[in-house]
Formats: sequence, structure tokens, C-alpha cells
Amino acid sequence: MDRTSTNTEEERERLITYEGPSYESVVRFNANLDSVHVQVPEVQERPLADAPTSRKPGSHRRKLTLVALATMNLAACMCYAIPAPFFPGEAQSRGVSDTAVGLVFGTYAFFCMVTGPLYGKYINLIGVKFMLIAGMFVAGTCSVLFGMLDYMEGTVFLAFCFVIRAMEAVGVSACYTASFAIMAKEFPDNVATVLGTLEIFTGAGMMIGPPVGGALYSLGGYKVPFLVVGGFMLVCAVFMPLILPRQSDSDLATEETASLLALLKVPSTYIASLAIMTCAAVYAFLEPTLQPYLDLKFDMTEAQVGLIFLLSVGLYTLSAPLWGWLTDRGMFPRLTMVLGLLFTSASYLLIGPSPLLEGVFVTGNELWMVLVGLGLSGISLGAALVPTFSELLNSARDAGLEEDSLATYGLVSGVYNCMYSLGEFIGPTIGGFLDDQYQFPIASTATAGFGGVVVIGMSFFYLYENRSREKSPSPCNGTGSNCQLQHFLTGEQDPAFV
Repeated sequence: MDRTSTNTEEERERLITYEGPSYESVVRFNANLDSVHVQVPEVQERPLADAPTSRKPGSHRRKLTLVALATMNLAACMCYAIPAPFFPGEAQSRGVSDTAVGLVFGTYAFFCMVTGPLYGKYINLIGVKFMLIAGMFVAGTCSVLFGMLDYMEGTVFLAFCFVIRAMEAVGVSACYTASFAIMAKEFPDNVATVLGTLEIFTGAGMMIGPPVGGALYSLGGYKVPFLVVGGFMLVCAVFMPLILPRQSDSDLATEETASLLALLKVPSTYIASLAIMTCAAVYAFLEPTLQPYLDLKFDMTEAQVGLIFLLSVGLYTLSAPLWGWLTDRGMFPRLTMVLGLLFTSASYLLIGPSPLLEGVFVTGNELWMVLVGLGLSGISLGAALVPTFSELLNSARDAGLEEDSLATYGLVSGVYNCMYSLGEFIGPTIGGFLDDQYQFPIASTATAGFGGVVVIGMSFFYLYENRSREKSPSPCNGTGSNCQLQHFLTGEQDPAFV
């Protein structure tokens, strides 16, 4: 239109044009501000091929990731579990005491505990995929070398047990830290469910390990179980680069390491860590102590002891996905943790069986009590342990750490593995000592008492924190650890579950 022919009102109009990244909009308004006209040109639809891809991985990528992590869990747990039915007796025949056997099991956990936080702190610098695969190679090689100890006796045998077991722990710690970080990064909205699913393979490795180890030991002697399972781990490590999708290692150099100090300033971090450590300790207590007890009390073979271990781990494996599913839907995870640990502690009174039960249940053959106790511990241990990783992630959010960051996930994974390994160190070490000094029923009773004390401590902390928050309430939108605590202790339904 010719602007010289416009009337006076049109001449007083002003034209303002805004050009955005995807469209142009024209805004006309009258100088008297009595009208506003907005004109937005039609935006052409972008072809589907040009649409930006979602940041979240596709279903195919997630499936491959889950297969890779499940394979690693299975192989690592088999390597860890195969010595349980025969190593204590084999070590004793070479002049090693029960206390020293417990220390051998504890050494594995000690080095996992020490290296876990270091791996978690620097996972973004090392590279998560490299850490996982290198750890598998180290663990598999050490398992094979452990079988070569068949040619040693006495002090030399014990010394190399410590050295090789420690190196195997360094490799396995790298595997688990990387595995948990990948899990949290790839499945941020279903961490507990995926953890529960992976626990199927963890449990499968723990289930398969003892009976396979006992059977291979019966067939070929000491070194055969380690050669077979260590070889399986090495084969998995060779194929892992083909299974595990490429991780975003190229972006890791731009991320800073997460602050462990900030995480440790959150009180709930210590409660979740205490629960993790206790769960690991009470289970690991059985590794050096149950086989000699069953052999002495019920004259069981190594293969039969492996089947006994199968009961507890099997029920844990079956129940873990359910506890993970409930946790991701906000079904009072802290209440689940407390009650799970309470029933786990009670189960060890039956496994002993405890002298406290004499005259009540203990009459004649107590094998049925051992079996019931192991079954109860398997189910309740899953309830106590599975929600703990999500609790640590909630603590990381409360600490202000960056969400959806591999550095944060690596740090949380390192803390989780550190505390679990601490429990694996305390359980066999103190358990072996108590078994040496006071026999298995007393040692089992002491383990139950330790778990009971932790349950009381956790309950008091939750009650105290809830009372403090009632005095100074903060906004609660139904999510996060603080809101879960409020809903748990007040008895209200968690909105995240509705």
C-alpha cells in the first residue's frame, strides 16, 4: 500500500516487527493505545526427519544397556559367590583359621569399599564404558589366578589369597560403580524398578555360583570352579563392547566432579548408607560361617550347602523387582526399608537357631528353622536394600547436586558400593571371629541384635526429623525424600503413589 495515500490515523500507526528463531510476528498498535493488532504468519511444519531427536535413549538402546548390565551382574556375582560352599573347608585343611577365612572374604569387601568412592568421584574423567570393561577383565583374570592357589599351602596360600582377592575387588568395584551410574543415567525415572530387575541377575549369579562351585569342586577339585567362572567373566568382557551402547564419554570432559562433601552434609545420606551397610553385613556374615556349621551339625556336602544358599538368594531374586516397582511408585520406601531390616534381623534368630529360642521352638533337629530363617531373610532383605539407592539419589537432590548428571550418578554409585562393601567387610570379619570364639548360634544371635539396633536408630531418626519439620514446615509437592518422610510418618497416602 502507498503510504502517502493513507489517512492521518494510519500515519500515526507504528510498525514493530519481532523476528524469532522459528517465525516472524508483526504487532501493530495504535498510537492512542486504544487497539492492538497482532499478526503471526503461518508457520510451515518441519519435516519429521528434521525434528530434533529426544535426549532420552530409545527402547532399543535401553534394551541393549539392560542386557549388558545384567550380563555383567551375573558374571561378577558368580565370581564372587563360587568359593562359599568349599573355600572355608579347603582353607582350614591348609592350616587357615576361621578368623583368617573371614578376613579373606572381608579383604574383597575392604578394597571395594576403598575404591568405590574414588571411581565414583572420577568416573567422568576415566570414562564409564572403559571403567566397566576394564574392571571385568581384571576381575576375570584374578578369578582364574585364584584357582592356581591349589598348588600352595599354609602361609603362602593365605598371603596370595589376600593379594589376588584384593585385586579382584578392585576390578569388580569398577564394574559396579560404572554399572550403577549407567543405570541411573539411562533410566532416571525408574531407577528402583531397573535396580530390582538387575537384582534378578545379581541373585541369579549368587544362586548359580554356590551350587555350580560346589558341583565343579566335587568333579575337578579346587581350581576348576575358578577357571570356569573366571573364563566366563573374560568371555563376557570380550563381547561387552559389542553389546553395551556407546556412552556419551565425549561430553564427560565438560562435566565437573560432583561434591562428596555436599552429599555428606545431608543427614539422610547417613541413614541410607547405614541401611546399605547393615544389609550387606548380615548377609555376608553367612559366607564363612554357614558351610562349616551345616557340615558339623547336619553332615552336609558342599553341593548340599550350595543348595541351601540357593534358598535365600532365590527368594531375594524373586522379590527384588516387586520392591523396586513399589519404590518407584512412592509406596512408603522408608517404611519398607525399616520393616524389611526388622524382619531380616528376626530371621537370624531362626538361622542360628538362637539360644534365646531354646524351649520355645528349638526341639530336636533344627534344620527346618535354618531353612525358614534363610527364606525369610531373602524376602525381607530385598525390601530393606532395594529402596536405598533411590534414597541416596534423593539425598543428592537435597544436597543441591546437579540432576541427570553422570558425575552425580557416579558419586552416588560410589557411595552405595562403598557402604555395601563396608558391610561385606564387617560381616565376614566379625562373623568369623564370633564363630571362632562362641560358635555359630551365638554369632547369629549377635548379628540379629546388630540389625535390631540399626532398626531402632533409623526409626528414631525418622521420628525426630518429622517432629523438626512439623515445627518448621516446608512446602511439599508430594515428591522427594522429605515429602516421602512426611507421608510415611503421618500415615497419609503418598500422592506419587495415587
